[in-house]
Amino acid sequence: MRLPTVSIVILNHNYERYVGEAVASALAQEPDEYELAEVVIVDDGSTDASPALYEEFRNVRIVNQRHQGFAATLTRAVREASGDWFAPLDADDSFVPSKLRTVAPHLRDPDLLFIQHAEHVIDADGRAFAEGSHPGGSTSTLLVRTSAARDLLPVTNELLFHVLADLGHGVRLPDLLTRYRVHAESMTDRRTPGVFSKYLAGVYEDVATRLTDLAAQPPRWATPDQLLGLSRSYRLQADQKRRLAATQRRTARTDHTRTEASA
Repeated sequence: MRLPTVSIVILNHNYERYVGEAVASALAQEPDEYELAEVVIVDDGSTDASPALYEEFRNVRIVNQRHQGFAATLTRAVREASGDWFAPLDADDSFVPSKLRTVAPHLRDPDLLFIQHAEHVIDADGRAFAEGSHPGGSTSTLLVRTSAARDLLPVTNELLFHVLADLGHGVRLPDLLTRYRVHAESMTDRRTPGVFSKYLAGVYEDVATRLTDLAAQPPRWATPDQLLGLSRSYRLQADQKRRLAATQRRTARTDHTRTEASA
């Protein structure tokens, strides 16, 4: 029986400090009942020393594009994947060596389209940033059957892949298989009150719109009613995030005013 194949695709824009670790972790995956079809780097117009670092690695395919942002890079990553499964990896994160070996039994399930696993959270220097187990859900903690990922294109955020789990085609594993890095150069601002919630509201709205579009010509793994119902759910979540963002901004302004008054 043919082994399931996996494409690890690394998404990079100006992460020269971390990308070498990401590539090394992809190449260091422990063997098991799967085949690592390829390791690909989609470089989103990096202007730092990243391209020079790529030359240190053999058997890695480089795909260069002008800078277009995360959405276009993630969409390009799916299109570049040739394996049965697509394993995205943000260039500032890394995989533990046992990642693909651990998920290998699930890769053989013909009804499964989506795998999510837990993560270690680390800081810029690789030290533990948060205690306990974290369930993951971000780009580097997912594997998606490539054919299903292509059904969803174009994507603006990895949240769209979670639709597959929402519709009963996914599994969530407790294993900590990714080192997820939190640092000042992260693409999303999680420190300014209201900014991240507003960002999520936009993501949820994008997912809702994409699901409505898909309902017109649904993929084999969903019905129009399922897609439209899920679209309504994501629009409600978008509204909730917008309200939360407004509350966070008001609270921050109130706290700032009180601090100035007491100074």
